[in-house]
Amino acid sequence: MSFANPFAPKPRGVLGDVARVKALVRDVLGLPEAVGVTVSEIVCRDPVCPGLETVILIMPPGAPTRHIRIPGPLAAVTRDALAEARATPEGS
Repeated sequence: MSFANPFAPKPRGVLGDVARVKALVRDVLGLPEAVGVTVSEIVCRDPVCPGLETVILIMPPGAPTRHIRIPGPLAAVTRDALAEARATPEGS
């Protein structure tokens, strides 16, 4: 079994995808810069998941953190996928 170092430098393409999705989230949701946004691509361990999923955390100051989960890799996240995931109740 191989070990992936979570602290290893990210390839340039991944960093570009993270920046692109963060900007997309801010645009679609109308978020100001004061709201923290993180974007991660993870391997979903749930058997019903497609393998990779993109998890977005939205952290407004003084308010609870919200999350959006999008099935599939970070590079495949589109405006439509974000809008569809946003319409799904959290925890689904």
